[in-house]
Amino acid sequence: MKRFEYAGLTKELHQRLALEFSELKEQHHRTFTKHIMETKQCDRLQAKRYCTRFDNVIKERSKLSPVTLDDMREYITDGLADDLQDYLSEHYFSRPVKCRPDTNKKNAGLPEELFKQYCEEIDSLKAKYPNSFTSYIMEVRGCSYNEANNIRTAINTLYTEIGILTPRKVIQLEGLLSRELFSKIAKYVFNKYEWPDSLDSEVDRIYLEYRTKDNLGWNKESVKKSLYKAISMGL
Repeated sequence: MKRFEYAGLTKELHQRLALEFSELKEQHHRTFTKHIMETKQCDRLQAKRYCTRFDNVIKERSKLSPVTLDDMREYITDGLADDLQDYLSEHYFSRPVKCRPDTNKKNAGLPEELFKQYCEEIDSLKAKYPNSFTSYIMEVRGCSYNEANNIRTAINTLYTEIGILTPRKVIQLEGLLSRELFSKIAKYVFNKYEWPDSLDSEVDRIYLEYRTKDNLGWNKESVKKSLYKAISMGL
C-alpha cells in the first residue's frame, strides 16, 4: 500500500530510482540479499533490513531520508545520487543541522567571485577539449566513462546554476580545476556545509593536501582528529 507518493520525491526522481533498483535486482536475481551482505560486509539479518528499507522507498511505503540515501549510494549511479541529495537538501529536514545547502541556486551556492572563476576555468577546459571533455575527465579522475559522464553532468549543472555545489561535488572536481581555485572552493564549501560520515576520509585527505593558513573543515569532529594526528606526526 502506498503511503507516501513518490517516497517524498518528484515523480521523475522516483521513477529513476525505481528503474535503477529494478535493473540491479535483475543483475542479482535471487541473490540480492547476498550482494548486500558482500558490499556492506554485514550478516544476513542486517542485509535484509537494508533490503526492507530500500524496498519501502521504491514501493512508496516510506519517504527517502538522507540516511537511507547514504546507504543506497553504492547501488545507484553517482548522477542519480547527486540529484537525490540536491533534492533532499532543499525538501527534507528531519532534525536541525549545522548548515544546509542554500535553496537559492544563484552562483551554484558560491560567492560571486568564486563562481566567476569556476565558470572561467570550465570555459577554458571546454575550449581545450571541445570533443573529448568526458575522455579528459576519465584521464584526470582515473574513472570509467559512466562516472566521468556523471561528473560532466554535475559540472554543467553547477555552471548553469541549476544545482548547488555540495561537498560531494567538490570531491568530484578535484584535479579538474586549478589547485588555487579548488583549494578556495573546498575551504568555502567544507566550512559552510555538513557532509555524511562516508565522506570523512576524502575530506580529511583534501584538507591535508590542500591545506592553507585557515582551518578548512575545522568544525567537523573527524577532521579535528585527523588534523591532530597529522600535527602530532609533524605534517
